[in-house]
Amino acid sequence: MAWPLKRYGFAAAIVAGLGLMAAVVAGKSLLDGGDRAAAASGPAGAAKGGPGGEAPGVRAAAAERHTFTDAVQAIGTAQARESIVITPKVADTIRAIRFESGQRVRRGAVLVELASVEQAADVAEARAAREAAERELVRYQDLFDQGFLPRARLDSAQAAFDAADARLQAGLSRIADRTIRAPFAGVTGLRTASPGQYARPGDSIGTLDDISLIKLDFDVAETHLSRLQPGVAIVARTAAFPDVAFEGEIENVDSRVDAQTRTVRVRAILPNREERLRPGMLMTVEVRSNPRDALAVPENAIIDEADGAYVFVAAPRDGGHAAVRTRVQTGLRVGGMVEITGGLAEGRLVVVEGVQRVRPNQPVRLISENQTPTDAGPAPAAPLRGRS
Repeated sequence: MAWPLKRYGFAAAIVAGLGLMAAVVAGKSLLDGGDRAAAASGPAGAAKGGPGGEAPGVRAAAAERHTFTDAVQAIGTAQARESIVITPKVADTIRAIRFESGQRVRRGAVLVELASVEQAADVAEARAAREAAERELVRYQDLFDQGFLPRARLDSAQAAFDAADARLQAGLSRIADRTIRAPFAGVTGLRTASPGQYARPGDSIGTLDDISLIKLDFDVAETHLSRLQPGVAIVARTAAFPDVAFEGEIENVDSRVDAQTRTVRVRAILPNREERLRPGMLMTVEVRSNPRDALAVPENAIIDEADGAYVFVAAPRDGGHAAVRTRVQTGLRVGGMVEITGGLAEGRLVVVEGVQRVRPNQPVRLISENQTPTDAGPAPAAPLRGRS
């Protein structure tokens, strides 16, 4: 009789297990029913953003027009508007240097004087000969006018005067070659010679630069040639002044494309009133072509997903606002703004702060500038679910 008792005990265990499972399923159903009841308790709960909570606070901004340009990046080297190396035309000893390093000089100012003792003596001799020839010419002119001198003698005196004058001008030219003057107004660089030094043509005594304007030369790929026209705006930056944007425009585009690099040389002009820029500086260049007025929203309003870009539009609903998930087509992203090419109308309010706190079609509260989304109320609570 032991076997029947064992069989009945096994059956009792199975029945007890089934009963326990039924109790667990019943409890879960009750919990799910409670969730559904809370969700269906009416629009008032949903309007508050969740059971017992308020609608999340967000900051919104209107979609407005913004200027966008197609940017071309390049690297260029700054050059002075005008620049020369101060060097003598003839070999001689430096008699005097009339400038100091970093001095601002006017056009025509004397910069360097070379020794010209021999040339000065030649000029004095030529000037005396010219004065004598001039007196002779005047005397012969009077005699000719009175009829006491033939025309041939007057012509000979005129030729002698012209020759003496030419010798004087040649001597003065040799003196001028030993006096170096500034061909334009500018700033002198470091002086690299001293009085008494023997200088030859090509030897550097210093530099002179006009840096009131800066010429910026840079190379651009030939594929961008259609965007490069005189007058197109550029913005240049340098590591010496990382927070300053130097604005200018293209002045000229080279007439040839380099056959080796397939690039074209472009020259832009940058105003340099404060003289921050110096010749030789390396600068990054952004050519801003094709300027256009397009609809834009702040970049933090954009939600990028695999199937495209979206924004939350704060649409009016039941006396408040609801977050409507809207797909948009985007273009350039510059300076924290995103170009909107489709999907959004001008003036629509888009959520720019608190985007992560809202869900599609969820009521939201618009907050002021002096508030943050975290100050405006708690995030919507997740529905309570039972454990399986």
